[in-house]
Amino acid sequence: MNVKLSVWEKVGFSLGDMGGNFVYQSVVLLLAFYYTDVFGIPAATVAAIFLFVRILDAVTDPFMGAIVDRTQTRWGKYRSYLLFLCVPYAVASVLIFVVPNAGLQVKIIYACVTYALLMLLFTATNIPYFALGSVMTADAEERVSLNAYRFVAATGGGLAVTAGLVPLAEYLGGDDMATGYQQAMTLMAALSIILFLLCFSATRERVKPVNTGSRGFVGDLKQVFQNDQWRLLGLAVFAMVAAQTVKATTGIYYLTYFASDAEHLVALFLSLWMIGGMLGSALAQPLTKLVCKKKAWVSLCALGAILSVQTYFLSPHWTVGILAMNFFVGLFNQMMAPLIFSTMAEVTDYGELRYKRRLDGLISSFTLFALKLGLAAGGALAAFLLSMFGYESGGVDQSEEAVAGILIVYTLVPAIGFVITAVILQQMKLSSVVVKENAKKLIAMRTVAE
Repeated sequence: MNVKLSVWEKVGFSLGDMGGNFVYQSVVLLLAFYYTDVFGIPAATVAAIFLFVRILDAVTDPFMGAIVDRTQTRWGKYRSYLLFLCVPYAVASVLIFVVPNAGLQVKIIYACVTYALLMLLFTATNIPYFALGSVMTADAEERVSLNAYRFVAATGGGLAVTAGLVPLAEYLGGDDMATGYQQAMTLMAALSIILFLLCFSATRERVKPVNTGSRGFVGDLKQVFQNDQWRLLGLAVFAMVAAQTVKATTGIYYLTYFASDAEHLVALFLSLWMIGGMLGSALAQPLTKLVCKKKAWVSLCALGAILSVQTYFLSPHWTVGILAMNFFVGLFNQMMAPLIFSTMAEVTDYGELRYKRRLDGLISSFTLFALKLGLAAGGALAAFLLSMFGYESGGVDQSEEAVAGILIVYTLVPAIGFVITAVILQQMKLSSVVVKENAKKLIAMRTVAE
């Protein structure tokens, strides 16, 4: 079970998140702008759509987690979902960018329905994918390495979106932005199917839990919430993702309306964030060899807050500084990502050791639940604050108050979220020493059970 994974298996696993990020990054980075400036939906209504759909979708997560934990197929518990749902997920990613030739009311309804469908399929593919990384090996260092590979590839998928989607949409659609985005997303969706299938074929499930505890759904739910380390992890994920989503959502507004003569640099601006993120993901494992993972995560949150505050004081005319800062924000923000999901596996170990029952699917589902609530809160908060500061939809010139608001929402609001995340993480007791002790106890417990 404490298997040293091959490079090919790590790469193959990582391709699943690369395919998924063709959709995820499109939603986080571009969808709010697409809804307001292409669909023509008011910013306040976009906020309501984001909040409603994401919360509705998040409610399905625990049920999906319970289903996954009870799944048994010839391909294992988790891999089969990647095989059978990759095509529906890809189709939904295209439908979300289709603009109906109808009135505003129909467009709002269509946006709600297609967004809800996409997020439902996101749940059905990502919960098994998250859980898969926890059962490929029980080795703590290998889990960090596996997730480092994963997030290098995931950020690479995001880079393909930021560097390629906008120029590709402009090339394919010309002046018709809606058609361009639809055709560009169709190409990326087709590629995502191939990547999911490669992930399925390259990976194996190895960790065999004891599972002598309660098998009822209600009992499993109680176990998750009785796990004090998951409660802290869930809160930290929510706060961090909300902060990152506010920043990511408003980045394109910041560059378009605050930075001077920088509208044409949107693809470069977003790509530098992704390049920094790829480097940050790759540096996560070396960092955890030097510093306790918990301390590393707290320090990265502090750096994220400092950089966000410093960005507030940048001149709108200093384009090089704005681009450079976005690179470093991506570097330190994405360095946290492998730490989240390796910590999730350690939280699952902690629960298995304490309750004699392993719940990879349910722990993954509630972690995804926290992530989605963070997405919902961050996306809705960004849109709400923009509306409050007087942002006008439709690509029109903005007032001084709206531009000042964009700056505040892009810089100071995320900084507060990063500080809150650091405070929560400081309360966790899963230090490197505790994690190693838990791993030894689990090996002994599983050996006895066999």
